[in-house]
Amino acid sequence: MKSGRLARGALSAALVALATRAAPAQVPPVRDTTATRDAAAPPPPDSARPAAVLQLLPFETAPGPLPPGARLVFTRDSLLWISGYTLADVLADVPGVFVARTGFVAQPAMAFYGNRGVVAVELFRDGVPVLPLGPDSVAVDPGRVSLIGLRRVEVERLPGLLRVYLVSERNELVGSRSLVRVISGDFKSGGYAGLFQHRWSSGLGLDLSADHFDTQGDREPQRNARWFNLGARVDWTPTPRLSATADIRRLGFERDPTDHAAGGVLPGRKETRTEALVRLVAAQRPERHGLGLELGLQTTSWSPDSGSADSALPTRTVHRAFAGLGLRGTAGTIELRATAADHYTPTAATGRVAWMPWSGVVLAGDGSWERHTGDRTSLRARGTLGLYRGPLSLVGDVVAADAVPAPMLPADTARTTLDFGGRAGFVTRHLALHGGIERRDAFEPPPMPSLPPFAQLPATGSATYAVADLMLKAGGWSLSGWISHPVRGDTAAFAPPTHSRVALTLRSKFWRTFRSGAFDIKAQIALESWGVGVAGLDEGLPRALPGATIAEAFLEIQLVQFRAFYSFRNALRTEDWYVPGFSLFRALQTFGVKWDFQN
Repeated sequence: MKSGRLARGALSAALVALATRAAPAQVPPVRDTTATRDAAAPPPPDSARPAAVLQLLPFETAPGPLPPGARLVFTRDSLLWISGYTLADVLADVPGVFVARTGFVAQPAMAFYGNRGVVAVELFRDGVPVLPLGPDSVAVDPGRVSLIGLRRVEVERLPGLLRVYLVSERNELVGSRSLVRVISGDFKSGGYAGLFQHRWSSGLGLDLSADHFDTQGDREPQRNARWFNLGARVDWTPTPRLSATADIRRLGFERDPTDHAAGGVLPGRKETRTEALVRLVAAQRPERHGLGLELGLQTTSWSPDSGSADSALPTRTVHRAFAGLGLRGTAGTIELRATAADHYTPTAATGRVAWMPWSGVVLAGDGSWERHTGDRTSLRARGTLGLYRGPLSLVGDVVAADAVPAPMLPADTARTTLDFGGRAGFVTRHLALHGGIERRDAFEPPPMPSLPPFAQLPATGSATYAVADLMLKAGGWSLSGWISHPVRGDTAAFAPPTHSRVALTLRSKFWRTFRSGAFDIKAQIALESWGVGVAGLDEGLPRALPGATIAEAFLEIQLVQFRAFYSFRNALRTEDWYVPGFSLFRALQTFGVKWDFQN
């Protein structure tokens, strides 16, 4: 009897391993020619890596396996060829996301998702949550997150929840790599950014990044706004099974008070934010496979500068320590993490599991418990079932929560929500199509008093949304797009009906003429459109969000290691707006160059 159980177990393990190896690591891209949905299969083994390439620290994102279409991946190549400069420009490509822009760079560009408002977007950097410290302490403005210093962005889209994983740059090649970017444009806008990386054969790696942008606004009277980002990261991988990381980043931000001609008002800002992270990871096998242990310390600090409208606010600092234990294999993953902090959320525990029991079947889920100051607690749970065969896939998601959306606000209390959705996918080499229905529960967003456009958002009842995306490829051409539309229930703030984005892209290396790959080009025209919706509250009554259609054009040409690019926003020169009271910039043009050097 015992030998029979062992034989059946061995046979099951063999079938699972075979199914995992047969699962596609990536399926054809959607929307952008370099943004792909990922089935989250494990990375290639260390033995498949060329001798000139060193062990690369694994990306700290949601571990797989995950169902096909579970996340949208923006690779290093995608970020180098994107038409924008911040994370807000990346999120605008995600189905169902409304980026509420109040102006040009350095003006608020909050990301809204579903009927959860800005708190639906959870941001992680190298696997650690990015805390929304500041005057509101409600959400992180993705318009302030620079793309310089990022190797990869992964977006996990769930009903009523958007998880964004930022992966810091790291160089796997022995020697140096550097990137320089210079931007100029309308309204006396200018930006300078640089990245330097070096990797030693001993496994030691150094990454330095800097990004500065300055503009005089996009309307009269012109107002100055600027930011700078500085980052330093040291990695050490003495063996494929052991790694250590030390990372520190500092963001400075300054914005003059602005009174828009259309009636919108924004207070001035002058502040700095510092983040530091130290992490140690040990595992039985390379790529963090087998039993693994993780230990880390994180510090986040926000402080207003003298002369700022928030100068009376005290400096806010949070220290966090975390420990994780996990088991990763070819057929599944299970991970647990415990966190202790000195403020806001003193203790927390999270767990995540992913499993492929049979070929064509993927199960995944996660849960968390958090204890906040003020005798408040949060509970969250998510489950996913994915079925796939060939080009077809069916995926179901359920997300339940009894959680405090903004625990750093002492008066904020828990909301109970239950969201679920299902989607179908059809993916081939030249066509990728996903469509689904999401039912989102009623919700009351927390206020953001220091940002008048979003000071108070209306509560919404339950609603059902239809969401679909498409990618069609033919040669160097691709047609991509997505649409989100409420089919039942209330329309939430900044979740308007018929919200869509479509892009026509040419990406060609002209192989017949330039077989060495010395020449590359990307030309893109994109349209974003939505119907009449709801914005914030005006004297207690919902304020209408006018329908709009906004176009942009982008061109980037690469010649060996040199790139020149041109971006044209609001190409139709419309007088529409993303946020009532904040008229859109008129025909905003920026251009610049990039140099990418290896060794």
